[in-house]
Amino acid sequence: MINRKTKIYIYGDLRIRAFRVAWICEELQLEWEMEKTFPWSDKMYEINPSGKVPVIREDDFYVYESGAILNYLADKYQEKTSASLLPKAGTRERAIYDQFLMLIFSDLEGAGLWMHRRFIDLALHSANLDLMKELHYVHIPEVAKPAKYSFERAIKVLINQLEGNEYLLGDNFSTLDIHFLCDLEWAEALDWLSENPKKQLLDEYYDRVSRRPAFQKCSSMRRKLDITPKSLNTFTPRNRGRP
Repeated sequence: MINRKTKIYIYGDLRIRAFRVAWICEELQLEWEMEKTFPWSDKMYEINPSGKVPVIREDDFYVYESGAILNYLADKYQEKTSASLLPKAGTRERAIYDQFLMLIFSDLEGAGLWMHRRFIDLALHSANLDLMKELHYVHIPEVAKPAKYSFERAIKVLINQLEGNEYLLGDNFSTLDIHFLCDLEWAEALDWLSENPKKQLLDEYYDRVSRRPAFQKCSSMRRKLDITPKSLNTFTPRNRGRP
């Protein structure tokens, strides 16, 4: 049963990281509503000094950064729904979780996907190139190769973790899988997976995780939006015959 006592307001768009927040809200059976906003708008600077999305509002409490948001929601609500999305703090399982979360955010995304996003995709294809220049997201073609190399180094570690496992934490689906699956979509939009020697393993993992009802529901809502590769700020799949 959906938790009607709490409503989570999500600032962002289903084509970007706010998708991860909507997904975990569905996993936790939380009522949620999307306040459609994009990064670096006046509205976003009012609630997040970095101007980025997503941000959530729970009553009069705001949290930004998708990793922090997912951890907060899982910590607070998973026991109420018998979910097990985040290991308990202070356990070895939580240390392993944090280890891979840092790898995803610092290496897979920060030095890889997001580096390419800032200095290649946004610099060339943003609908607001003046804003990109103001943010110093300028086209630096030399970034493309080291960004992909950083991504490939990080994904190799995550693939090793998936070998013989259903999910990144073994047999238990966790918020790590929400982040990683979204990053696989992002990487596929860049065609960074087609030559990976473990492509079949990644495809099987994607299929397994994307069958979850929570993902399916959010994905059906996302399909109604423009999800072409160069649509504004979208990280969704390119030419993919999946949800």
